[in-house]
Amino acid sequence: MLRLLLFFLVPAPLLAADTAAPVIHLNQEKDKDTRLTITGIAQEVLRDSKRYEAAVYVARGNRDEQLAMLGSWKVEKETLCFAPRFPLSRGVPYRVVVKIDGKATEKIVSLPKPQSKPSTVVSEVYPTADKLPENQLKFYLHFSAPMAQGGVYEHLSLVDADGKKVELPFLELDQELWDRSGRRFTLFFDPGRVKRGLKPREEFGPVLEEGKRYSLVIERSWLDAEGNPLKQRHVKSFSVGPPDDVQPDIKTWKLKQPTNPTAPLVVTFPESMDHALALRMIWIEDERGERVDCKSELSDRETVLTLTPEKPWKSGRYHLVADNRLEDLAGNSLGRLFEVDVLQPVDRQLKTETVKVPFELK
Repeated sequence: MLRLLLFFLVPAPLLAADTAAPVIHLNQEKDKDTRLTITGIAQEVLRDSKRYEAAVYVARGNRDEQLAMLGSWKVEKETLCFAPRFPLSRGVPYRVVVKIDGKATEKIVSLPKPQSKPSTVVSEVYPTADKLPENQLKFYLHFSAPMAQGGVYEHLSLVDADGKKVELPFLELDQELWDRSGRRFTLFFDPGRVKRGLKPREEFGPVLEEGKRYSLVIERSWLDAEGNPLKQRHVKSFSVGPPDDVQPDIKTWKLKQPTNPTAPLVVTFPESMDHALALRMIWIEDERGERVDCKSELSDRETVLTLTPEKPWKSGRYHLVADNRLEDLAGNSLGRLFEVDVLQPVDRQLKTETVKVPFELK
């Protein structure tokens, strides 16, 4: 089970026996970020980083298995301050622990949950295709608003056509894979049951089986950052095709060149590509090797990429550039096959970091 927690060794000196215990505060001013502060620590202690340590945890589940929340600590005057990497969620309890010379003080704090109606929904699940390869590697879950983080796998399941849950299908990481906005979560299937020849797959079988149907279920119980459940349950149903053991090749991409100075370059792939990676790892460079600012959009089940320039095109030579880490749905990249270490040796392995396709505009 994944817990969003951070452990940070900060100078947290222990107060002397006759000194008052540190005081833990959770403050939120209007239109400002939440601040978690610890006061009452002596100056000489704050100056010696070996004397104290502090951490914040989501107060759920087995505390012995919890990891500290990601974030940063700093000393401001006589106050120890914590800035979480992701915003704290309303209605979620947090356990703050500070140790000074080995003596621990802890407190459960939370932001009040406002009175409001659920409004957050799952806005999209990628890939959008309704037929996926047997060795499908991951999903991207997009939400209409920032979500609460920690314990997310409690709200996710994979069920077969009969409604039976698939046992332990996901890779449950201790540090959840969120983007900085808190609106996109990356969900991996267990690679040990995706890649052939590995023990988990031999013992429990593949997560997905060719010819069958499944549904990824996202329960309404998942809370958003305001402490409200999702507006509704979300289900993505799909069928499963054969495994994809073919390495993507930029030479198979089709380019439709711009028809006027503001028209886009349109790239068509022979298969669906990884949504997040395609938007980040494909770009255009001019003849000087400088990147052209473009708006990137994927469509048609992630098989068409549209690159629209922010400024009109100039006549000249260009390159469509792709990072060789770009992957298809099965984790095969331009640089290597996902199964490269258990299948036959591949004939093509890229040595460069990027590959390019030239084109010219007149």
